Amino acid sequence: MRHSCLLLACLLAAAPAVANPRTWTASDGGASFDGELIEFSEAEVKIKHSGNFQIFKLPLTRLSAADQAHVRGLLRERCRDEGLKSGPFAPLITGTAAKSVSKRGLNFQLLGNPKWDGKQRYPLLIWLHGAGQSGSDNEAQMGGAPKPMLSEDSQRKHPCFFLAPQCPSRDIGWKNEVADNLVTLIADLVERLPIDERRIYLTGSSMGGSGTWYIAAKYPQIFAAAVPLCGGGDPKQAGVLKDIPFWVFHGDQDDQVPVDRSRTMVEAVKAAGGERMNYTELAGAGHLITGTVYPRIELHEWLFAQRRAPTL
Repeated sequence: MRHSCLLLACLLAAAPAVANPRTWTASDGGASFDGELIEFSEAEVKIKHSGNFQIFKLPLTRLSAADQAHVRGLLRERCRDEGLKSGPFAPLITGTAAKSVSKRGLNFQLLGNPKWDGKQRYPLLIWLHGAGQSGSDNEAQMGGAPKPMLSEDSQRKHPCFFLAPQCPSRDIGWKNEVADNLVTLIADLVERLPIDERRIYLTGSSMGGSGTWYIAAKYPQIFAAAVPLCGGGDPKQAGVLKDIPFWVFHGDQDDQVPVDRSRTMVEAVKAAGGERMNYTELAGAGHLITGTVYPRIELHEWLFAQRRAPTL
């Protein structure tokens, strides 16, 4: 049975909070006191006063905005802790890729391990397929996916959630509302599952490679690294992309997406000050390079080592 995380946070017996006391302030900015948070829900808190050791309940609304934000942050993390077992995405976490549809109607497959420790945070790897896998069957998008990163051995070393959305039409591509719908889904997953927000990775091939450039430029604050294969982007966005670590791949004999499209982007980002731009041009390779690129262990090691800087 599915539960909303906020309802779950309210109904569950509240777990003990951090042992360190905190200074709590009334909503009107008046009285303040030091106390240890014992229990909390969306509606109220139970606090042990540090001075007289009395335990009392308060409606959350009686506390300052900063204190309310602190408690809601704890609720969010508890929700994510429980996400593998009782959150809205829990039925999809089976150890194999499971199909679903997002709130905005985007087909996707999601993979995660129900045996993980929910109190740890795991990376999210996002795969954008090529034009030929577009449609509505919620199946074709797995063609060309970075399955070597999902193998048992790889998952043992680098456990990660894996998200494979399906673009509804090659005529639309990974742009505009499709890109926005994907980012909305990512945000929902991050709120409901134990995903490490500092380790969200984006990769794709062909149309998905171009989509990787596009989405990374439109939402640069989300991604810790990007790996576009045989794609291309807008050099005017180089300044936006310069702080994201990239590893770009392209075959020099690609007859569908000219290799100059990757070369141009790499040089533009470097010229804009991008110092973490890696480029591998595959001599003699054509358009279909996923089977050559994704098994590379050095790519796995590089990708999962990338972390986005914390937000100040």
